[in-house]
Amino acid sequence: MRAGGHRPNGRIPHEVPHHRHRPGHPARGQSVEGFAELVTEGTAGMLGVSNQAVWRVERARALAAAAGLPGYEVLQYRHSHLRPRSDVPSEPFPDGGLGHAGAELLGCLRAEPDLTLVAYSPLLTGAYVRQDKPLPPDYDHPGTPARLTVLREVARQTGASVNQVVLAWQLGGELPTVPLAGASSVAQWEENLAAVDLELTVDQRSRLGAAH
Repeated sequence: MRAGGHRPNGRIPHEVPHHRHRPGHPARGQSVEGFAELVTEGTAGMLGVSNQAVWRVERARALAAAAGLPGYEVLQYRHSHLRPRSDVPSEPFPDGGLGHAGAELLGCLRAEPDLTLVAYSPLLTGAYVRQDKPLPPDYDHPGTPARLTVLREVARQTGASVNQVVLAWQLGGELPTVPLAGASSVAQWEENLAAVDLELTVDQRSRLGAAH
């Protein structure tokens, strides 16, 4: 379980338990009922799930809805402006990684307005700005240089850091997203916090989204 924070629509949960199904073990009715009980008894404000295939998430939500129980409302996945390849296998996912917010999950968010994405590692552990922090291998594809170029152009236009542009892009985007960005110093924390006040223009957002 993980504790969550504020939700964009103003709802502030007390805690957000995040369920991690074991690979190959679909959501069961007992799990759905057990987690729903945390909400009904007031222990948790809402429920979340992390790093799972979308079909598992929707199966659990369907079971909860059919039983008239609270279901998952928060989806916690790795998400940043740069997109990783989804076909790189990893343990325990032999068919490709499920931990990032790919096209299927983003489409689910677009179709289900009651869902919110908590985006962890939005700054890719410093890889945007630090030479000693190379991008992971699954970001080695033709789309990465194109998105980096536009990202740096927008940073120069706004006078903000690349990290601030990434966070502002997520915070003010069309899909409800809460960046979960860490900081190892007060300066980094203040830099991240300043992204809340960074307003990107419609043109800048369009260019950031169109680079592939």
